[in-house]
Amino acid sequence: MRILVDIRHLAHPKPSGVGEYTIEILRALFRIDKQNQYTLLSTGRIKPDIDVLFPGHTQDVEHVHVSIPNKILNLRMSLLGHPTLNWHVKNPVDLLFMPNLNIAPLPPNLPTVLTVHDLSWKIFPEFYSARMRAWHKAIKPQALIDRVDSIITPSLSTKCDLERSFGRKSDRVHVIPHGVHSRYSASMQARDHGVRSRQKLPKRFVLFLGTIEPRKNIIAIIDGVKRYRDQTGDDLHLVLVGKWGWKARAIKKRLWKRDTKPWVHQLGYVPKEDLPAVYRSAKALVWPSIYEGFGLPVLESMACGTPVITSHTSSLAEVTGDAAVHVDPFNDQDITSALMGILGSNTLHTTLAQKGQKQAANHTWQQAAEQTLCVFHKTQEKS
Repeated sequence: MRILVDIRHLAHPKPSGVGEYTIEILRALFRIDKQNQYTLLSTGRIKPDIDVLFPGHTQDVEHVHVSIPNKILNLRMSLLGHPTLNWHVKNPVDLLFMPNLNIAPLPPNLPTVLTVHDLSWKIFPEFYSARMRAWHKAIKPQALIDRVDSIITPSLSTKCDLERSFGRKSDRVHVIPHGVHSRYSASMQARDHGVRSRQKLPKRFVLFLGTIEPRKNIIAIIDGVKRYRDQTGDDLHLVLVGKWGWKARAIKKRLWKRDTKPWVHQLGYVPKEDLPAVYRSAKALVWPSIYEGFGLPVLESMACGTPVITSHTSSLAEVTGDAAVHVDPFNDQDITSALMGILGSNTLHTTLAQKGQKQAANHTWQQAAEQTLCVFHKTQEKS
């Protein structure tokens, strides 16, 4: 079977969470799948370097790049429904895999598997810019979801959201949780040396990692940590790791205030090789996101032995189980109380660290790839 994979979103040198999912699931598929052939499709001015993305596997993988600018191509696809994704692929294709929602005229009668990571853009449109809302509208999600043969979601929560929002039959929706890369572990590594000084990490801090945007609830994190500092006198710092997202003006204004500047550190992008050491250096990960389809940073933190404070909403309670402290994301007092519990009790801190490592160990990219491959075969057989 020849599988065509849409990797149009991998042109950016610093991939988002969806990009990381695509890279990790394909790496795992290439390792375990010795029967099927893969063709990767990219478009735009920037051609992804698949030798860097998938080292050791590129001799077995075909890469087709269409150098038409994405703005022009997307406009044509959206208005005319052409070209279809297999238009520039010479070899016959048996199955199409889309690791993310995208503008995509689909070839007729070609079995298609789509991964839907979350429905935040549908459930909380206010968290998105007008440009992003227009882009999601251009995708024509209802038509795309109705057309594909199988859908993968990373959590039961996202599956339920999908069924409620789009009326998709549950037997065509498959829950396959994400994995955790082996670099994330509680054991100190030689490469940890120098990370603290290179990233200018404070001596004692809690961590947030992700895109700096309203949905991630950054202002509530800042207010919760500030209240903890005021009530305890603990000189606890907050480190924010991640790039700026959309509609972040209110967050920027909060960070500019004098009462936060001395103890809030916004690092921006941190190389993924340094992230395990950053997790291990933190006293806790504070991640009270308002909505997530999965929330990979909470698993990465738990794998590193760092306790997690996260929301009781959407998929986050499902992903973390009893290995985290769950809070109401709309009540920053809950964040303060959670910090007092974890930082004020060595027993709780140790218990969460141990439970977190066990929970994270249940999630591997190999398991995700094996389940994804099973969906591929079942989808192709039913067509």
